[in-house]
Amino acid sequence: PVVSGERLKRYIYHKICSELPEGPFCIVYMHSTVQKEDNSPGVTILRWIYEELPPEIKDRLQVIYFIHPGLRSRLVFATLGRFFLSGGLYWKIKYISRLQYLWEDIKKGEVEIPEFVQNHDDVLEHRPLTDYGIEPDPLHLTEVPNTAYSLGRYEERLTSREFMS
Repeated sequence: PVVSGERLKRYIYHKICSELPEGPFCIVYMHSTVQKEDNSPGVTILRWIYEELPPEIKDRLQVIYFIHPGLRSRLVFATLGRFFLSGGLYWKIKYISRLQYLWEDIKKGEVEIPEFVQNHDDVLEHRPLTDYGIEPDPLHLTEVPNTAYSLGRYEERLTSREFMS
């Protein structure tokens, strides 16, 4: 579902200002199964949210973990991120292609990972080229059982042509 930028901003402010203990913190953004037209916040909204944070909160924010970034997201941030995001925000983003890499920085269990994110991670483990925008088997034909006849209807055409000459 589509969430407005204003609602996202209010949610982030509420979480940071009311539930966050003192000291440094990080944000974990899960981009799993995001579709550009449906539920992607976009670079401008992220910049807008960050720019309106109080300076003391910006200083406490150490890193933003960007879980499961797609090829489009990586390209947008790599090309336009330096122009549209302030330097402070741009250099705090760390791309995490698999959950196993997140556990190198954060203790497992400190972050609640939704089931759909874990499922997406499992899919990526079996199809690593999807990280680069390559879907090796988009129709999932490798899961279709083999048939007894490899030529099927074409085999019948070949045999009928022999009798025609």
